[in-house]
Amino acid sequence: MGGYSKTFEWIDFPQGRVRYAGGRRGREDPSIETFAVEIRGAVYYGEVCEVFSLEQNDYSLEVVSFGWMKHDWLGVEPDPEYCASFSLDDLSDVQSLLCETVPIWRSLEDRPAILYESIQTHFTGKIVFRDGWALVSGAI
Repeated sequence: MGGYSKTFEWIDFPQGRVRYAGGRRGREDPSIETFAVEIRGAVYYGEVCEVFSLEQNDYSLEVVSFGWMKHDWLGVEPDPEYCASFSLDDLSDVQSLLCETVPIWRSLEDRPAILYESIQTHFTGKIVFRDGWALVSGAI
């Protein structure tokens, strides 16, 4: 297989594993890409997008949502009907996993589409997590 297959392979870490999952079927906003994380023996999906600076030259990554139990587009924000809830420790692990994975994705010849750079645009290396990006266990 070619190098592109590596783009979608699982990347293993002690606390779980991560893989790029591509675009989401039915998603109205094509700038949002998806990823999968396996923790606690189950796979959950999340969404990530580019957030450009005011000059439109540099961008960060923003994790929009996480915890979807299917790789289908079911809304913009995590929904208790379709998303799992997590302890703060689990969410900390997910954040660490994603922060460790992005540099690996960037090193791939055929990196995920959301990490392509050009002469005009550059990834800052910053990853932010949107308020309410995941459901917290016991949160009201």
